[in-house]
Amino acid sequence: MRKWMLTWNLQNLLSGLYLHAIFLFGSVCVVYSDCTPEQLAAIMNCSRQERHTRNYDYMEGGDVRIRQLFSRTQWFLTIDDDGNINGTQDPTNCYSILEIRTVSEGGILAMKGIKSQYYISMNKAGQLQGKRIYNENCNFKEVFLENYFNAYSSARWTKNGKEMFIALSQKGRPLRGKKTRREHVASHFIPMKCREEERRVD
Repeated sequence: MRKWMLTWNLQNLLSGLYLHAIFLFGSVCVVYSDCTPEQLAAIMNCSRQERHTRNYDYMEGGDVRIRQLFSRTQWFLTIDDDGNINGTQDPTNCYSILEIRTVSEGGILAMKGIKSQYYISMNKAGQLQGKRIYNENCNFKEVFLENYFNAYSSARWTKNGKEMFIALSQKGRPLRGKKTRREHVASHFIPMKCREEERRVD
């Protein structure tokens, strides 16, 4: 009797593991189904955080980088097909892959979602928005912080002389620029570097 019960329990365990594996595989397929091969490759390769060594040389030549911005509040910055900016905790989310392009000297950048093709912009009120067409509101200054995180402030707008930053709250919601400060953790990001791009550089 005991032998039969052990055999039955083992069969149930193996069946459960098999079904769980099928469920996980199906979930991954659903996540990736909306991604093009290029976007999928970018997602699979974006893993290592970028460590700047205070070298500004890369800013001189219209540098383009493919990155995910990971907030210190534990969210990846996303911009969707409607231009909405939010956070996700799913590292495979296609909308978190960004093209970061140097547009002028002094660390002035423009960031665009690879899947949505929307630029991240900030208006005069400090609200983050998606823009189809690039304009001056899409320019951000990249600031290298002492804690090895980066911050991104509007290159065009300030509030009472104070910088306004891209920031994600503890709930993954974008904060208005007037409520942000350089020292706030919500404004701190790590650019996750793609291994594929790293190999091309090396």
